[in-house]
Amino acid sequence: MENTPEQWYKNLPLLTRIALTTFFGVTVFVQLGFLDPMLIALNWPMVINKLQVWRLLTPVSFFGTFSFQFLFQMYFFSSFSSKLEQNEAFAAPGDYLFFLLLQIVLLDVISLALAWPSGFPFLGPSLVFAILYYWSRREPYAKLSFFSFSIQGYQFPFALLFFQLLIGGNIWMDILGLASGHIYYFLHEVVPQEYGYTLIKTPAALTNFMARQTGRGVPQAAQQQQTRFQGRGQTLGGN
Repeated sequence: MENTPEQWYKNLPLLTRIALTTFFGVTVFVQLGFLDPMLIALNWPMVINKLQVWRLLTPVSFFGTFSFQFLFQMYFFSSFSSKLEQNEAFAAPGDYLFFLLLQIVLLDVISLALAWPSGFPFLGPSLVFAILYYWSRREPYAKLSFFSFSIQGYQFPFALLFFQLLIGGNIWMDILGLASGHIYYFLHEVVPQEYGYTLIKTPAALTNFMARQTGRGVPQAAQQQQTRFQGRGQTLGGN
């Protein structure tokens, strides 16, 4: 089958495709001056005092105007969000959507703690890093090639952090995403295995909603198994 941009886009998993389209659309509207990015920025006083609750969700939708950094972020999001959405950890409909919603809420709260009283205005790169980090815990022994170096999945987030330091980039948004992703990993996988408590479970309403949207049933016990497995290797930037 011919590998065209249209075919690539259609082959993206549902939620990854919707999110990627949203990110691109928001960037276009901001670039053209139709949307003031501060209207979608996280601002806790506006959320609490003026009930602008959309600000809890929209900060992850803006990555800045079009640039190489924007393309860099979109590549990592489309690649690792696709892998994670299709991972066995999110076999049941609604699981991945619930994961994304929890990540956004965690980022909002951690952001408030680190940048009181408003929080960091935009959290898109942090969401991407949280997705990437959790993928690295689900596929810790997946083989990747990073600038001609062979690394494993669990090493990849830290290799990216080191790379950001080398090029003089800001690593704080990445660290925020790493913290959010690790909190989810600990509560969702470590606590049930080590202490026998299930703290995170996708609401039935969300599962039923996504089952209707995707036409998939709920696999029996698939969402209960939280075992690690070895993923396939990937060369970054490769076809």
